[in-house]
Amino acid sequence: MRRLLLGGVSLIDSHAHVHDRAFDADRAAVLERAWASGLGHIVEVNISAEGWPRVNELAQSDPRIHATVGIHPHDTGRADLRDLDRLLAAAGDPGVVAIGETGLDYYRDYAPHDLQRDFFRRHVAAARETGLPLVVHSREAHDDVIRIIEEEGRGEVKGVLHCFSGDATVARRGIDLGFFLGFGGASTYSPARSAPMIRSVGQERILLETDCPYLTPHPRRNARNEPSNIPVIATAIAGYLGVDVAEVERVTDSNAAQLFGFS
Repeated sequence: MRRLLLGGVSLIDSHAHVHDRAFDADRAAVLERAWASGLGHIVEVNISAEGWPRVNELAQSDPRIHATVGIHPHDTGRADLRDLDRLLAAAGDPGVVAIGETGLDYYRDYAPHDLQRDFFRRHVAAARETGLPLVVHSREAHDDVIRIIEEEGRGEVKGVLHCFSGDATVARRGIDLGFFLGFGGASTYSPARSAPMIRSVGQERILLETDCPYLTPHPRRNARNEPSNIPVIATAIAGYLGVDVAEVERVTDSNAAQLFGFS
């Protein structure tokens, strides 16, 4: 696993897709804005077999960018297990810091649920075998997600429930398993809902993420999302918690460094 010195507060986008085609026209400028905004690290999240070469190339281009390997539940319907095996074979590469994005999505329903569950189990097993953390997508499938982590992880797997959308019970179950909760732009859309959840979780179990190019935070919601919006998300969460934004940045950076192995 690649281990890097953070050198103090160095903002981390714990979930980005800068390899997405939405950035083809200005990817270099997007990254320059990210570094200028105070980011020191981006976790570049793979979601498909065909996307892996772009993720890998991006991670190899800059030591501040770190790759994950996995197949998103939406993509399981057009993948096979050989695709997954080829991806997971890269888990030992120096630039890879996590397994995923994986999980279950019963809301969009783009792939059969039994197929999603099969792929998810294999990702969890790979995380257990490699010692890498999991990046988990869960939408309207929280009970099955937690159950599979419990069964396949055997208490040995940690990770993040990305773009957390569960209730307080799901949050507690995830935290009890050693997982962090990822909050991004969606947490700025409805403060009346997000603030109580974030206060109940506490910044010690939170990671900041953009999920770019999706889920741009308020008040920039009509624009494409990008990693430079992490300070906007940090500011919103600090407001919910009633603490200084520098404190949120410090604690969430430490959380991400702990999970992904940045020392």
